[in-house]
Amino acid sequence: MKKNVLLFLFVLLLQGYFCQAQKKDEPVAKIGNAVITADEFKTRYEFLPHPSMTHKNADSLKKEFLASLVAEKLWALEAREKHFDTLKLYRNMLKPLEKMFLRDALFKQEVESRIKITDLDLIRGKVRAQTTLKVLIISSVDSSESYTIYKQLKKGASFDSLLKMRPDYAIQNEPVPITFGKMEDEWMEDSLYKMKPLTFSKPMKNKNGWFIFKLVDKINLVPGESSSAPGNVKNIIKTRRSKQYGVEFLTRLLTGVQLQFNERIVTDLPDRLLQSFKKRQEINPADSANLHFTEFDLGYLSSLYGEDLLAAPIAMFEHDAPTLNDFFYYLLVEDFNAKRASKQIIVGLLQKKLNDFVQHELIAREALRRGLQNLPEVKKDMQMWSDNYLSQFMKRVFVDSSRVSDEDAYQYSLQKTGNQLTGLKVNLVEIFSDNLDSVQMILKKISEGNDFKYLAERYNQRKSTLTQKGEFGWQYTFQLGEIGKIAEAMKEGEVYGPLKVEGGYSIFKLLGRREAQDSLKESFQASQGQVKEELFVKRLYENVNEGTAGFARKYGVSFYDQTLKKLSVTEVNMFVYRFIGFGGRITGVPTVTPNYEWMKNWQNQKKVLP
Repeated sequence: MKKNVLLFLFVLLLQGYFCQAQKKDEPVAKIGNAVITADEFKTRYEFLPHPSMTHKNADSLKKEFLASLVAEKLWALEAREKHFDTLKLYRNMLKPLEKMFLRDALFKQEVESRIKITDLDLIRGKVRAQTTLKVLIISSVDSSESYTIYKQLKKGASFDSLLKMRPDYAIQNEPVPITFGKMEDEWMEDSLYKMKPLTFSKPMKNKNGWFIFKLVDKINLVPGESSSAPGNVKNIIKTRRSKQYGVEFLTRLLTGVQLQFNERIVTDLPDRLLQSFKKRQEINPADSANLHFTEFDLGYLSSLYGEDLLAAPIAMFEHDAPTLNDFFYYLLVEDFNAKRASKQIIVGLLQKKLNDFVQHELIAREALRRGLQNLPEVKKDMQMWSDNYLSQFMKRVFVDSSRVSDEDAYQYSLQKTGNQLTGLKVNLVEIFSDNLDSVQMILKKISEGNDFKYLAERYNQRKSTLTQKGEFGWQYTFQLGEIGKIAEAMKEGEVYGPLKVEGGYSIFKLLGRREAQDSLKESFQASQGQVKEELFVKRLYENVNEGTAGFARKYGVSFYDQTLKKLSVTEVNMFVYRFIGFGGRITGVPTVTPNYEWMKNWQNQKKVLP
């Protein structure tokens, strides 16, 4: 692999990641009493994307990323001093995350700890991976019908003739190929691999109905052409055992549990959610083509329902019933996407999410009963994510303090040399998606060398750029928010992403950049919006840099440059998401927006201090 070529790799984070080259707890930076260890830095650096900046070396990128992490910790410290960690909004946002980590800890305790894969399991799996079965299937939802057909077969009836008389035949013009791991039920697959060609099975039942199989042929692949790589064989076995043990545990936990939903709330929830989606699209027509639950929907629905209904139970638990408010915050963390504004689709999605919510709540309560919130790995996850959430609250403070009034904008316009708009203009092409699976597929195609513009034309979901095939056109960087700020440090042809933005993820490529100077020939009223945007971004940039440098002086910051330099990190950029035990997923680590230019202010402040 050539150095400095950005390869996007999606990794499914199933287990902890450990720093091998040096001690995990060795500090790379200290912020007040907080420490960023080599382990945390390595994990967050390698599991988050970086731009394809060929003009910067690895040490420079590491230093910039560490400065951004330090800024996050500084903001979190200041947020705690301001008691933002006591805010109801913050506690509500963190609660579903904590329950997610509790579920994951319980899954490891009850499921992963039981999984044992023997050498015999691996050998059997590798042998089966070398064999493809060709089968015909007669299905039924009725056991009596299935056994009647089986008796006919036993008496000599032709399997093919019986199949031709059934609806199944329409999708079985050719025998169905079965490869190792394809079937959901391991025991059913075991039975098929033990069959001899041209024989049929007894009726078999799973959650989808009753099935009788005829083995038409066994095709042994040439060695080296296995349908599953050796690593995949182990993963297939592990996934199946996880499912088996997980179902067994949930059966024990949930047997006898009978719950009812609050019909008063649940009945009109689809209509109100649909109302919120439509309202958001009226306000922001450029929003994603898909419908996803956002903080706007949380606020809008909260105003519709009012405090009393928000505090009402959404499911009737015997003690401490979860509320409608709890469910809304759960939807912010969980993946909720509708392809279009259809009540039928919304009803189906809500039914599934409500069932998941109640099940996840019961699992989390069992984990709490066992005291799993005290496990070091749960505490570590919560600390990392709470720091990130608190830093976002501080970001809102910076944003609020940078607001621009009409009078501010007017005075600023009078000061501009020759009444000019000046600055860097960039032209970007973007692929926006609100679905992690789509992001995974897009990143894979990018790494395979597919043309970015072609991918943007096919997969971009941002409404405002659909007709331009994902291209923004020439705009000042201050008009593009965080995307514009990142683009300022990029060179033509470089790619960045995915970046977490409102409603989803953005992957963008810099097509061009140029210093621009546009005359404000129109009246101030006509250009007021652009002037306010420019001044707001200028203020925000200054406030963030000065504020962060001030926090660094206030709390104290130490960098361990030699430790950082010795720390080995992969050159492969990864955007990781983590599967959570018993269902759910999140990004492997919290995302970090580049924020390192405050270092110049901090270093300058240190120079002038006596």
